[in-house]
Amino acid sequence: MISKFKFFSELNFLLKNGESFVVFKKPSHNKIVCQQGDIFKGKISELSDKRGFLFMPFDTSEDGFLISPKTTIETEFHLDISKIQNVDISVKELNSKKKSYVKYINNTISEIRNSRLEKVVCSSSFNFKINSKLMIEYFKSLLQLNHDAFCYLFYHSEIGIWLGATPEKLISLNNHLVTTFALAATKKKVDQSWTDKEFTEHKIVEDQIASDLNHECTNIEIGALQTIKAGNIFHLKSVIKAKTNNFSSQLIKALHPTPAIAGMPKNKAIEHINKTENYKRSFYTGYLGQYEKKSCDIYVNIRCAKIVGDNLTVFVGGGITKDSNAIDEWHEILNKSQTMLTVFHQG
Repeated sequence: MISKFKFFSELNFLLKNGESFVVFKKPSHNKIVCQQGDIFKGKISELSDKRGFLFMPFDTSEDGFLISPKTTIETEFHLDISKIQNVDISVKELNSKKKSYVKYINNTISEIRNSRLEKVVCSSSFNFKINSKLMIEYFKSLLQLNHDAFCYLFYHSEIGIWLGATPEKLISLNNHLVTTFALAATKKKVDQSWTDKEFTEHKIVEDQIASDLNHECTNIEIGALQTIKAGNIFHLKSVIKAKTNNFSSQLIKALHPTPAIAGMPKNKAIEHINKTENYKRSFYTGYLGQYEKKSCDIYVNIRCAKIVGDNLTVFVGGGITKDSNAIDEWHEILNKSQTMLTVFHQG
């Protein structure tokens, strides 16, 4: 463990010198870890025998990265409630995307009603200017505002800086025990009631994950439905546990992309996304985390942003079913965008 001051000074040094690294904090933990080492590039099947920190894209045909750590530094980071400001970013800055997103959602609802599609996760991105010299301060804000999420900053010269605070685990594997989660549906206030549309959306995710695990696992158990808080919004979540003798890479390939970030049926939803989404997701809705052949702790890359120079891109999306309403979905992605936008508007 080193001092917080020395730790963040080291991160600044790495960024200024263009050195690849990852820094991360697990949900509800105070320890922050920074790792540097050998960088491997490829698909999950090509990286399956490696050990380190994975950073992989949404599209399984594209390459991701694995940092095999040679240098690790750690520090403690504690919440300072006095530094947290509740900032609601004006939607005026985002409204330029409203017309195209609403049209995209209406087209998707129509497609679902007239095909075998049950759900599609539609997404968009918002672009802003920031001061990249404040990058480490932004990361500190991310940590302060999202204590219960998996927080990270990943830098590589080929892709720039990515950072995020994801509430969604893809999978953990430990001693042959698989743990994953079905996470879906969104509301802004805790006292709002969940609707049938949202329960249906969650059930679609739950059923598909159980089905995907069925080919790789035994003793699959689905836990009780619960409401969880992620940043300033709430989701439905259930824990799914199973036993397996398979390797991490096999389980990841079976699960990714889940219906929480693609849709259902999976291949048809991916086809619809590739055909109709008017931008490239890249590492948004990909996955990241600590990886070994027989154990892993992997998260879905949502609530994230990309920074290249002073250009910030924030990514957001939502699950669409036949009962969705396009204007409601627009408001949902505005709510979700606040998780990342607030990070860049502190102080």
